[in-house]
Amino acid sequence: MLHKLRSGLSILGVVFGVAAVVAMSSVGEGARRETLAQIEALGIDTVTVRSRPTAESEAALGLRSQDADSVRRVVPGVRAVAPVRLAELEADAGSRSAGVTVVGATPSYREATRLDLARGRFLADLDVSDRKRVAVLGQAVAARLFPLQSPLGESLRIGGDWFQVVGVLEGRASPRGRGAVVRARDLNRCVIVPLPSLDHGLDAREGGVDEIVFRVSTPEEVVPAAAVARSLLHRATGGASLEVVVPREILRQRERAQRVFNVVTGAVAAISLLVGGIGIMNIMLASVAERTREVGIRRALGARRRDVAAQFLVESSLLTLAGGVLGSLLGLGGSLLIQGLAGWPTAIHPLMLVVALLVALLVGIGFGLYPAWHASQLEPMTALRRE
Repeated sequence: MLHKLRSGLSILGVVFGVAAVVAMSSVGEGARRETLAQIEALGIDTVTVRSRPTAESEAALGLRSQDADSVRRVVPGVRAVAPVRLAELEADAGSRSAGVTVVGATPSYREATRLDLARGRFLADLDVSDRKRVAVLGQAVAARLFPLQSPLGESLRIGGDWFQVVGVLEGRASPRGRGAVVRARDLNRCVIVPLPSLDHGLDAREGGVDEIVFRVSTPEEVVPAAAVARSLLHRATGGASLEVVVPREILRQRERAQRVFNVVTGAVAAISLLVGGIGIMNIMLASVAERTREVGIRRALGARRRDVAAQFLVESSLLTLAGGVLGSLLGLGGSLLIQGLAGWPTAIHPLMLVVALLVALLVGIGFGLYPAWHASQLEPMTALRRE
């Protein structure tokens, strides 16, 4: 307390080291949680095959609704499969309108993507066979177009065609942030209609679809099923360029990248803490030299060597612990700043704060041992004679 500036400067390394750990860990934790939410939305036992037009594949046929039947017959372990057609259209209900993603699908789409209904019903086989103009709304679309009433039984216009609302989906966590690793569809702003009734799909061909979604019985069957589906659909489409999305594999890749990120973050923090620890050791050695007479007087009055060592060890530990607290606060502020300015999702794990404080305390103990031992070795008479 008598040398506030010197003490403050000596713990800067600890402050910045802990702050770097907390801030960077919050970015990693936020990305991890968002990835898990996206994987959960897609389903870890679900595979999505999308058409990806390229200059080389212009002559290819592209995906067709009949290909979904081929997947069901050939791919092992398939539990549900659904062809999907997509369109970005404007939906109108009275004086209200909203831009929506229209998903043309079949009744099996619900099981393939684990959809839950909040109200009403989902698509039925009769809706598809009779090309009925019925729609199931996402939670955000229902709230936007029908804020004061139940949408069930109401009509809305989508791309010039009128549809009757028969159901509303349960709300889902929306994919957001720049850290998104999966191109997950925001079902909250989707409108699901029978596949034959969507005449405005990206693929204008009769029976053409944009993607095929299928779900297998167990997560262990996902990878081999995806390989079989890729080979099957590549032949069926005449060599079309396909994107096969396997959430289980994406999760594994993300975990490997996360481990690398953690190692880099730990290395940066370790260097900062090492520099901070050296600063603590220097300040404590200077403190021992300045307070030699104090040590001599304590020893002459009966203090034992371990009492003197404990005194200086506690002081170094308090310095680094204070640096750990300041660094944690600075890291929390940094994580909020990153989220606000960069738009990256961040999340603080309470265990990380505890670990940061424990590491700061261990740095104080580790780098304070030698100064404490040095102070305890001073002989009383020698210390009292020194000016």
